[in-house]
Amino acid sequence: MNNLNNTRKAKDSIKIKLMVNEWINDKEYIKHDISIEKLGKKLGINRTYISNYINDTYKSNFNTWIHNMRIAEAKRIIKENPDISMGQVAIMTGYNDQAHFSKQFKIISGISPVKWKKENLK
Repeated sequence: MNNLNNTRKAKDSIKIKLMVNEWINDKEYIKHDISIEKLGKKLGINRTYISNYINDTYKSNFNTWIHNMRIAEAKRIIKENPDISMGQVAIMTGYNDQAHFSKQFKIISGISPVKWKKENLK
């Protein structure tokens, strides 16, 4: 019975990994109203289960995980579109306003998005 439970857990883990990876590849994390509840509902997975999966897999809580992906996407957008405004980048990466975007960018990158842009687009 124990081996059966372990096999089932391993299959569930692979299934969740595939679903989460597809969700990431579809850039669902840039939606403005994303929440762990909505992610769980979309994937058909209990909120606590998906939270534990994110914590274990990414060594991060849900909000930090989302912000990290959004800021990585922001950096990509800035590099590919050097003339874009930070306000536009904020909206494109799921933030409702530039101030919150800038705050999260600085927390994750250690510098403001404007400073990062200057240093990385020389």
